[in-house]
Amino acid sequence: MRKWLLVSLFLIGIPSIYSMGQDAADTSSLAPVRQVTTLTLWGHYGSIFAHSVDVHNTAGSHPAGVHLDWGKQWHGAGSWMRYGCLPRTGITLAYYDYDNAVLGRSLTAAYYLEPTFPLSSRVLLGVRGAAGLSWLSNPYHPERNPTNMSYSTALSAYLSLGASTYFRISQQWAIALTGDYQHVSNGGFRQPNKGINWPTVGLGVDYALRPVSLNRPANLKRQQDWRRNEPLNDLYVFGGIQNVAAGESQQYPLIGAGITIRRQIGRTNTLTAGVEAYKDYALRERLARDTLTHLSSLRAGGLLGHEFLLGKVTFSQQLGIYLFRQAPYYPLLYHRWGLVYQLNHSYSAGVNLKVHGHVANFWDLRLVRHW
Repeated sequence: MRKWLLVSLFLIGIPSIYSMGQDAADTSSLAPVRQVTTLTLWGHYGSIFAHSVDVHNTAGSHPAGVHLDWGKQWHGAGSWMRYGCLPRTGITLAYYDYDNAVLGRSLTAAYYLEPTFPLSSRVLLGVRGAAGLSWLSNPYHPERNPTNMSYSTALSAYLSLGASTYFRISQQWAIALTGDYQHVSNGGFRQPNKGINWPTVGLGVDYALRPVSLNRPANLKRQQDWRRNEPLNDLYVFGGIQNVAAGESQQYPLIGAGITIRRQIGRTNTLTAGVEAYKDYALRERLARDTLTHLSSLRAGGLLGHEFLLGKVTFSQQLGIYLFRQAPYYPLLYHRWGLVYQLNHSYSAGVNLKVHGHVANFWDLRLVRHW
């Protein structure tokens, strides 16, 4: 059951987002969308999740870290009508000591997206996702650090999912509690790459640069023009590179394409279904080394998922099942996490991470055509 923790954390937030978007009727009111700048200082403490035998040398470690968030808090009637919540977006900077000589320390910069929902005049509940880059101090090296199976590149990708509660003590100050599941890996770019996974609890102080009311607007009916939207189709191509074994510098390409059907269920929520196929040349090389050249390095899968929409940014989560895979190295199920930016009406571009359980398979860059 542990391997579904990442999926479960985000899916907890979907029913709340969906239900809060369904309790209103049409309106033609167009209230302005307002923002206020916020600063949040967090202290985090957690535990390394040693998810495979290869990383048992990290078990029992307790990372401690500090986060500094710079963000924008949407508020007011216009924000509520447009998004069905009061979103936060911004940049977080984080420092962690992993309490383990093998893992060392990290510095992280990430973009975060956090829908918040007022439960009362004093309490807000947030569901948060973040993606960015981490610099890690002690990567795998065959001589200097040969037992680090968690990461092999100093620069790796960072993902986190969590839930936060803000207790407002004034119109500018709040005390915040959070629980997060955090992950760092290079997405298969270079081996070894089992990744670092660590859940944390955090305590923070939140400050708004000017006084602001974050109440849910009373007796306000939200626009429901999204209901008239037809299902959208996406055609996308993607590619990446990765190596085969620890310590190797040779990189092999991965190329693929897919089709997704998207159905909007709220102003900020979309359900998706699709198929994809990709040719993995690193996998072909691995099969050749294992004298399995009669097996194909082509993989294809079917996917069901959800997207959170906020302006031109889309954060996606998908659960996939292999429809074709001859290589014996992977389980039947996988999941994907993506962040894309809308370039214009017809095209988007972004990044996506494919994961088996707690182990990243690869990152890819993608171009999406909408119609």
